[in-house]
Amino acid sequence: MKYKVKDIDSESQRSAAQLPDTASGLEEKLERTVRCSSVIIIALGLSLLALGIYTTVLVLTEYKSPRPCLSEVCVNTASRILAAMNKSVDPCEDFYEYACGGWIEKNPVPEWATSWDQLAILRERLVSDLRELLEDKNDDGLPESVLKAKAMYRTCIDVDKLEEKGIEPIQKLLESLGLPSRPPTEASANFTWEVVAGRARRLLGLNVLLSVQVAEDVRNTSRNRVVVEQVSPGFSDRYLRQPEQFAHELEQYHKYIKSVVAIADPEVDAQKFADDIIEFSKKLAMSMTPVEVRRSGTHLFHEVSVSQLVKGASGGPPSWKQHDWQKYIDLVFSNTSIVLDQNQDRVTVMDLPYLHKLSALLADTDPVTIEKFLWWSVFSTVAPMTKGAFRDLGFEFSKAVFGLQQRTPRWKSCTANVNANFGVALSYLYVKKHFDQASRQKATEMIEDVREAFSRAAARVAWMDAGTRRTTLRKLAAIRTFVGFPAWLLAPARLDDHYRHVEVVEGDLFESYLKLTWAMVKKSLETLREKPDRDRWVATATTVNAFYSATLNSVTFPAGILQPPFYGNGIEAINYGSIGAIMGHEITHGFDDQGRRYDEHGNLAQWWSAGTLEHYHARVRCIVDQYSNYSLPQLPGYKVHGFNTQGENIADNGGLRAALSAYALLAARAPAHSRAALPGLPALRTDQLFFLGFAQIWCGNTTTGALKSKMVEGVHSPNKIRVIGTLSNSKEFSEAWQCPVGSPMNPEHKCVLW
Repeated sequence: MKYKVKDIDSESQRSAAQLPDTASGLEEKLERTVRCSSVIIIALGLSLLALGIYTTVLVLTEYKSPRPCLSEVCVNTASRILAAMNKSVDPCEDFYEYACGGWIEKNPVPEWATSWDQLAILRERLVSDLRELLEDKNDDGLPESVLKAKAMYRTCIDVDKLEEKGIEPIQKLLESLGLPSRPPTEASANFTWEVVAGRARRLLGLNVLLSVQVAEDVRNTSRNRVVVEQVSPGFSDRYLRQPEQFAHELEQYHKYIKSVVAIADPEVDAQKFADDIIEFSKKLAMSMTPVEVRRSGTHLFHEVSVSQLVKGASGGPPSWKQHDWQKYIDLVFSNTSIVLDQNQDRVTVMDLPYLHKLSALLADTDPVTIEKFLWWSVFSTVAPMTKGAFRDLGFEFSKAVFGLQQRTPRWKSCTANVNANFGVALSYLYVKKHFDQASRQKATEMIEDVREAFSRAAARVAWMDAGTRRTTLRKLAAIRTFVGFPAWLLAPARLDDHYRHVEVVEGDLFESYLKLTWAMVKKSLETLREKPDRDRWVATATTVNAFYSATLNSVTFPAGILQPPFYGNGIEAINYGSIGAIMGHEITHGFDDQGRRYDEHGNLAQWWSAGTLEHYHARVRCIVDQYSNYSLPQLPGYKVHGFNTQGENIADNGGLRAALSAYALLAARAPAHSRAALPGLPALRTDQLFFLGFAQIWCGNTTTGALKSKMVEGVHSPNKIRVIGTLSNSKEFSEAWQCPVGSPMNPEHKCVLW
């Protein structure tokens, strides 16, 4: 189980719909945007600061205030902060508008994106840097794995070759899976869903109808288990379950299906085909266990033997025995070193009610409908790697549903896809050229400050009994930190070994995709017999995000996010308010509504006393209720889903408090260093700069379609709510900005957990 500080835009959109530019990582749509010119921002800031810096220094000296930091980094930071603010707004009325109003006005969502914020800008810069590395003609001395990544990029860029073969590669793939080369209109003589779905999982890594993977046993993370759970039908299950409310989105999905099928076979009845896909998808969605249930403490994991799963001894319906589950499992693990023992090997079933409903649904559904659904699932996944017409349809769908106005440049989507598949190899190039390795040590020190601050807070909370407190502190101390990049990354031999089974057929993207997925799926499934690597990284260095893993009990801060405005801002007040709050956010995930269920070793365990748990739930309920009342004017009729976003909201609140206390630790340790001021901002104290640093990392704009997707099914609150909700719960914030009790940013009642 892994948590992120924020969903990546393309990932959140794929959860709402399987967009046509997503081919399991090789045609993955990167709806992010080119970075705004730092030259413009710096120029603006310098023009504002040129007349004021000298006067500011004199004033600060006169009143014996800290001298401002006048380094290039500090000047850039001051310029950025000033340009983002809207000083005409009362910070006690709407601190998000005060901190971000200027940024929001100057940074509308670009036509090639559906959202635009600081994370998106940093990702855009990263993709541009990676493009330069991939297109560099000097290959002398590079590891073989890096050369494979470059070959994949060149192959992806060559769209002319994709057109040459048309849909012929897809037709051959479909036939190898046991599907007809054209859209089926009647059930094939030898069709069985078990054969097609099993082969699709093994050959393409495509989970359709159900998901099978190998992961740590949540009850004993020293070993791996086969994990079976539900999987999305290819379009947002929330949209499918509420067709009247989301009629527009469903209409566009229907139109997309119909258009793709019409290209695949102009003679087929594309209207009926799309009708059948939508109706069956709705039934699958209604069979799924809702997110609210999966998140609740009453959701059960079931552990059964392979034999029990196959025979339906877990209490399945009569229809269970109509399906050849053994055949499906055998095909998933075919051409691997794994032979499952019927009695010894155990399977963790995450969503048993779904499997029971799926069994009955498949038994009651016309086989041709199931065949159509499987055909569509495969075809729509790989179609973007062939004809440009399919990619055009994907863009039109994104435009209609999410508000995307411009196609993503080919170089950008190819760079992102190569990073998704060769991220470790690209990290080798990236950290050597773009990452200051000395910053790893400073970031590690910040994490330790945050950990110590959280520890002191946990030691003081009155609602926790002594036994639960001891276990909490023990788990906190056991959290392992991964910063920047793994040390072995710069060893070419280790790097090449990581990709030794991967083959790229330069000039043939489709064949490269098949070989790549075949090798990676094999490697993943064969970890069943291996001891889990407790020191593994959950993300590559070329990732702009941060993570907490519940089963590993680790936090990861890749090199990609250790950049301004999150890190390296020149003064510690801003650093602790931005990356420090993110560090606190990830650590707090270990004690949110999900993370608290895992012990120090990452095992699912109940280590809370009943009394403490009762107090915990009451405080969480306060946060759930608080966020459930938030809405945004651009999307009337929708409110934040307080229950589904509670984990991220808990992490935001706990992370901010931990970071603020961590900054106090730094101030006590190095008072002069912690009091450094910014030029051009003489009226703002360092505690105020801390909160500005926190707020401004969430400055952002989004299209209505993307915002709707986030509000309906996202696990994160919208950016504005992340700032408003968190800061309004902070007594220290109200004191720093002298907000009167009862003002919007200082409500009398505050929700405080950690």
